Amino acid sequence: MLSNWLGEKCFESVHRHNLVYNTCWEDPRLDHVAKVRQPLQQMLNATCIEEQNKLFESGRVRESIWRPTMRWLVRREMTMTMLGVPRSQREQIDHGYVGGLEQFIIHSLDTVFTQLSLADNYFWRVYLTGQYSESCCPEYLKEENFNRLRNGLVDRISTHTDSVEGFLKKTNEPISHFVLLDHMDWLCKGERCALASEWQAIVNRCTDNAKVLWRSAGLNVDFVDSLRVSVQGTQRSVGELLNYNRALASSLHLRDRVHTYGSFYIADLNVA
Repeated sequence: MLSNWLGEKCFESVHRHNLVYNTCWEDPRLDHVAKVRQPLQQMLNATCIEEQNKLFESGRVRESIWRPTMRWLVRREMTMTMLGVPRSQREQIDHGYVGGLEQFIIHSLDTVFTQLSLADNYFWRVYLTGQYSESCCPEYLKEENFNRLRNGLVDRISTHTDSVEGFLKKTNEPISHFVLLDHMDWLCKGERCALASEWQAIVNRCTDNAKVLWRSAGLNVDFVDSLRVSVQGTQRSVGELLNYNRALASSLHLRDRVHTYGSFYIADLNVA
C-alpha cells in the first residue's frame, strides 16, 4: 500500500539523518507538550513513591497528557514512525496488548510515574528536562567513575560499526555475553533468513553457556525458538539451545526504568 511505502521511506529518512535525536536535543523538555512542568518537576524531586503518587494525582498529570489530541497522535502510524518505532513493533503491541498500542503507552507511563521512583531514573529525567543531575545520571558519568574511565579504563573499550552477524564473522574471540536489545523485532517479519543467519553466527562464536539477553515490544516472543541453526553438523532449533531464566527476567522487567517494552528475556546458550 502507498501509506506503508511512505511510512517506510519516512522512517528511513528520519533515522538516516538523525532527525528524531536532533529534534529532541533542540527542545528535549517533553513536559512542555502537556503543560505539566511544575508537577513533573516536583515528582522528579519526590523523596518516596507515595509522595510521587500524590503529586501525580493532584497535578492531574494523566489527564493533562492524555487529551484527545494526544490520543489521536498516538494512533497515527506517522507519529510512531517519527518516534523510531518500526511497524513490526507496533503490530506486536497492537495484536498482543488489550487496547492496543494506545493503551500500552498509557499503562507504561502510569507505571513509570506511579510505581517506579523518578528520583534516580536518569532515563526519564533526561526525557523530561533535557539534562541529568549530579545525583541522577548514568554510573559512568558520576565523578569517581568518570575519572576511572579517563585514567585508563576507557582504553579497554573497543567500538565497531557493524551488524551483529558482521562483527561475529570478523572476530576470532569467543563471546560469553550477548546483549541484543530489541533489534530482533526489526527482523522478525520480512527478514527471517537474516535473523537465522545472525543466530548461526552467534552459535558459531559463543562460549558454552554464554549469557544472552534481549527485549521486545511483543508480550511473548515466538520468533526466536523456531529458528534453525547448525551445531556440530546437526540441525537444531534455537529453542533447544536456550535455557531461559524466566523468573529473573520477569522480576527485572517489572523494575525496568524505561518501561516501554512488552517483554524481557535472559537465557544461557548451551552449544556443547
